[in-house]
Amino acid sequence: MEKLILFTSNKCPECPPIIEKLENEGIEFRNVDISNSISELKEFLKFRDTESYFDKIKEGGYVGVPTLMDEKGNFYNPVNMDDFQQFK
Repeated sequence: MEKLILFTSNKCPECPPIIEKLENEGIEFRNVDISNSISELKEFLKFRDTESYFDKIKEGGYVGVPTLMDEKGNFYNPVNMDDFQQFK
């Protein structure tokens, strides 16, 4: 598994700034854009539909992108993060 996966959508206005910030900080990640293909959407839904992290997100009627997932399967909301150094 990759060290860091960023789930995004090219339809999401919050996603490009997160991608740019990670790239500018030199943090390696794999971007899974759920709008690109059914296989990328399924990869995201596998987690979104089973992980409790997403319960409140779904209750609020949100999709759940952008979301970061580390190699241990921990999820983070990158919009609320000021520092990504923990991922280096």
